[in-house]
Amino acid sequence: MPNERTIPTIQYGVFSQRIHEQAAAHQRVIKAQLELTYRCNLHCRHCYTDPYNSKEFFPRELTLDEIHRLLDEMQQIGIVWLNLTGGDIFMHPQFFEIYETAYRKGFLLQLYTNGTLFTKASIERLQQMPPFTIDISCHSVTEASFDWFTQVPGSYRAFVRGLELLKESSLQFSLKTKAMNWNTDEMPAIRQFVASFGQEFGFTTSLSPRLNGDLSSLSYRIAPDTIIALNGDRAAADANEERCNTSADVFAPTTDRLYRCGCGTDTIHINAWGELGTCTLQYERRLSLRVYPLADAIEMLFREIRGLRYQGDSPCRTCDIHTFCDKKPSDARWECGAAEDPIPYDCDVALVRAQATLHETLIHPLRRAHKEIGTHHG
Repeated sequence: MPNERTIPTIQYGVFSQRIHEQAAAHQRVIKAQLELTYRCNLHCRHCYTDPYNSKEFFPRELTLDEIHRLLDEMQQIGIVWLNLTGGDIFMHPQFFEIYETAYRKGFLLQLYTNGTLFTKASIERLQQMPPFTIDISCHSVTEASFDWFTQVPGSYRAFVRGLELLKESSLQFSLKTKAMNWNTDEMPAIRQFVASFGQEFGFTTSLSPRLNGDLSSLSYRIAPDTIIALNGDRAAADANEERCNTSADVFAPTTDRLYRCGCGTDTIHINAWGELGTCTLQYERRLSLRVYPLADAIEMLFREIRGLRYQGDSPCRTCDIHTFCDKKPSDARWECGAAEDPIPYDCDVALVRAQATLHETLIHPLRRAHKEIGTHHG
């Protein structure tokens, strides 16, 4: 047809950069993570949501109508990227109704799953409306270790079956690994396994307390020196995508804000109970979306999070290696008693990262703080 029009296309990288620049200029939210459920067929030993993976908590989760309303509101405020997570998303009884509604609204959909629940039928359904990407946890490639960690016999075999189905599907997916003290020896094998599926290997190391305050998940933390060893000659920061800052400089903070990361800028998190946060593990302030419209809640919450300041003399307030640190205020409250408190483990990790990056010996931030206090009192 002579008058037929074509829609111009641009590379994804250019598109993404343009959207992020516009969001920054106009202070818009463009990314959302929605926990559909805390239900999961596994009970991974490090999982922060697993305490609520029990039937007595399921009635508290968002209803289908509430989720549909939130999808409408996210579309109205201009959300572009939507991450659906859990629990495990495929445990939600209406997952595909939610997913297909979100797809039709035009979101770029990212799915988080453990990979054990894929079936031929579910793969075919996803192929009809392909997600932007699927992220799958891969913390072990040894059957005994995998099943020990998930606490579910047969989970490793289900995991491998799921990956084989995905590999044949042409759906985009990636494997993500959490390095812990029990699986460090497996890293070469995991790397090889990931490569066999045509994926690039990478890992993260940060672990958080569980959502009910249980600290047992922290027992699987990797030793700080081991993080550097696993990274080889690369700066440790390059391997840890969870860090909000990747500066290799040492300098005192330019603000006393409690949250110096990207919290309160372009991303929101909604948990399975409809509580709005500024990121997955920010639980210092939450607003119920059963009470407030999404746009109003974002405005109120972001203003409050940006306004939170260090009030006491926490070493974190003036730490000059803060850009290497994974500290999350909610984690500090659960682990150490207050959101302003330093987390000693995170201080240790920040120190070895900074030293490995800068190739010089630095004073431990807690030792420096102790020395300064002593000098002050003297």
